[in-house]
Amino acid sequence: MKKRKRVELLAPAGNMEKLKSAFHFGADACFIGGNAFNLRGMSSNFNNKELKQAIDYAHSLGKKVYVTLNIFAHNAEIEYMPRFIKKLEEYGADAAIVADLGVFQLVREYAPNLRIHVSTQANNTNWMSVKTWKEMGAKRVILAREMSLNEIKKIREKVPDVEIEVFIHGAMCMTYSGRCLLSNYFTGRDSNRGICAQDCRWNYKVIAEGHEETGAHDIIENEDGTFMFNAKDLCTIEFIDKIIEAGVDSLKIEGRMKSIYYNSTVVKQYKRALDSYYSGSYKFDEDWLKELKTISHRQYSNGFFLGPTTEKDQNYKTGLSYSQTYRLIANVLEKVDTNKYKIQIRNQVFATQELELVRPESEVVKFKVKNFFNTKKEKYEDHVNPNTIAIIETEVEMGPMDLLRIKLPEGKSDSDMDKENF
Repeated sequence: MKKRKRVELLAPAGNMEKLKSAFHFGADACFIGGNAFNLRGMSSNFNNKELKQAIDYAHSLGKKVYVTLNIFAHNAEIEYMPRFIKKLEEYGADAAIVADLGVFQLVREYAPNLRIHVSTQANNTNWMSVKTWKEMGAKRVILAREMSLNEIKKIREKVPDVEIEVFIHGAMCMTYSGRCLLSNYFTGRDSNRGICAQDCRWNYKVIAEGHEETGAHDIIENEDGTFMFNAKDLCTIEFIDKIIEAGVDSLKIEGRMKSIYYNSTVVKQYKRALDSYYSGSYKFDEDWLKELKTISHRQYSNGFFLGPTTEKDQNYKTGLSYSQTYRLIANVLEKVDTNKYKIQIRNQVFATQELELVRPESEVVKFKVKNFFNTKKEKYEDHVNPNTIAIIETEVEMGPMDLLRIKLPEGKSDSDMDKENF
């Protein structure tokens, strides 16, 4: 097998700010969606003008943008999809991500120079299907999430001349590669066309037919309820070296609807792991995982990479889905004077609190500011509120798009802090 180049770190981007932040923290490429035809219909996404801007911005950095066309299209969508496909080729998108065979053919016909990546939604779980897509013209296949490392190695061995992409971090769907019908059934929102209501996260009970008068019963009694479809989040940072060595070409992070703090943190930690691996002296660093626990996440799982799993491995039986230990309070806009920085406030913060600066290449830096000022250099009292621009003075060196966070008090959640105006 020929020596492969460094694997790509592929990040999600639900809007332009998230795209820029992902690149700032080390992503090699981003996948994004237009206003239609993708599986994140409730994300802000990109209109045509923004798509062009995103692609041009990425290319100015020597990076790539892949555009999602991964819905399972109905007849009406097939009729007006060609115009959008032509635009993607015109804008210079680096690839279209496709799940549906009809959409695949449309891209071939209307944008012959546009690379096609086959979505995880296409459920590719064997080397023959990967080989078939490759022979049809696909340049990359994103494998089903149910694949083990041994299965991935076999695919690479059998089909060495097509790119392979796998998900390494983020939310997991309770169905096979995300092809779910729960949302359609309960809410009429088609998860396979971008508007999933995430019904799998709900608490469920069972009613015995013919015995409705007895009411609904928990299927499994648990003090938190019965969340039998609620999958844990995927996290592979502890064995990322094994995934690289399986022969993949791209490592994909889930989360186009997540915050810039989530996106930046995940990108940074996996980039640190990749840098360690390619330095030739790889060693897992507990700090990588520690940082991944600072973001909003469900309990972590190894997914299916390490072989057969149990219900306990994958299912998160509680409605208390998310936990996090830190909160984003601002992003840096620019340096305005010696030791003075303009920042955009995202969440309320007090001048007495210890701040932490998160930068792409270095460790977290802790510091305090004496005062916050508005842009007229008038002093705020003791705190600054969200959706404002403030100026801080500090000797800590910062750059545009760096992030400022605070540690949440022990036992406190974001919602608790909001209630208390902490």
